[in-house]
Amino acid sequence: MQFQTEEIIRRRTAAIPPDVVGGEAGFRGAGPGEFRDVIEAASIVANEAGVSLQKWVTAGRRQGMSWSDIGEVLGISKQAAQQRFRTELEMGDLPEPDQIEVRLGATAFNEERILEREGRAGHELVRVGLLALVFRKTSRLWEYRRVVAINAPATEAKLAAEGWIYVASWFPFHYFKRVAG
Repeated sequence: MQFQTEEIIRRRTAAIPPDVVGGEAGFRGAGPGEFRDVIEAASIVANEAGVSLQKWVTAGRRQGMSWSDIGEVLGISKQAAQQRFRTELEMGDLPEPDQIEVRLGATAFNEERILEREGRAGHELVRVGLLALVFRKTSRLWEYRRVVAINAPATEAKLAAEGWIYVASWFPFHYFKRVAG
């Protein structure tokens, strides 16, 4: 995409919140509660953009785009593109089907509750995907941590020192697990 076109899209997108609430003046002196609807709307737009991006990357892969090409377009490494966008079919090495528990409908708003519940049930997180969490049945209890981080390797190193094991990333979230207790 040409820089000028990208810049126009950025400016128009940045102008959406003030347009929604009647311009910049609507934000002056407003209390924190007045931002709730706008933040929720921005979150929905961001989630929809993520879903759309995943679909286009999957379509590009089906048509032969390499992970290097996708990484280049997004300004990230080949490995980062693979970690963020590969699908379950490309991942392989899933547990036997009778040992898998898939929880569909996981969103940024409810997945921490799902993770907590599944961990107490002895289900180990093995994959994350579009609106889905994939678990393996185990005899242990698990605890999970979802963090937002730009620099996943630095975050991973810090959490590893506390016993957390990296599971997967679904931008901007990074998922970690450890045996509970």
